[in-house]
Amino acid sequence: MVKVISDITAIIIAGGNSFRIGEDKAMLTLNGITIIERTFNLLQNIFSKTIIISNNTHNYKFLTKKIYKDIFPGLGPLSGIHSGLKHSQTNINFIISCDLPLINSQTINFIISKNSASDIILPKTESIIHSLCGIYKKSCLETAEKLLQNANTKINERNSKTKVKLFDLINSVRTDYIELSREKFYEKDVMFNMNTLNDYEYLKARMNNQ
Repeated sequence: MVKVISDITAIIIAGGNSFRIGEDKAMLTLNGITIIERTFNLLQNIFSKTIIISNNTHNYKFLTKKIYKDIFPGLGPLSGIHSGLKHSQTNINFIISCDLPLINSQTINFIISKNSASDIILPKTESIIHSLCGIYKKSCLETAEKLLQNANTKINERNSKTKVKLFDLINSVRTDYIELSREKFYEKDVMFNMNTLNDYEYLKARMNNQ
């Protein structure tokens, strides 16, 4: 029996409606399984604790009761990470967005094996930094909260919408980067990010050809 990891919480950033796709992409199916379910099941085999962050909490109740909303809604993915860290009961957390349907357990285990003293550990593939797939520690929660509070204050003052860049957090704390593409196990598309309907059609065709 494979031993699951108990001292790291897996946090799925599910978001909600995708403007480029026009619906909740987490609920799209690949080979008859929703993308959120595919991600959740993968993480359940690695971690003993998995939570979901989404403002559409009703969509994912078939998976778990541990679904939490953004504390600072409407401010982008940093808000989801902040909420996940706030609700997590472990210092170390594995953050992953639900739009990486080709990621596998070997890649995830490699990332968490590179844990260090830094606050954030993120994978890279050549020049691309995958900011929504990596280790985020409780130690960066205070900085994240300050960034979101400042953004919230600006919204109230200007009465206009704004978003906080996730890299504002990444560049404000100790961050390590690990290069995936040099590893022997690395497979093309393992970090493929599904953002558009064209991406979705590509994934469906790819899986049908396997």
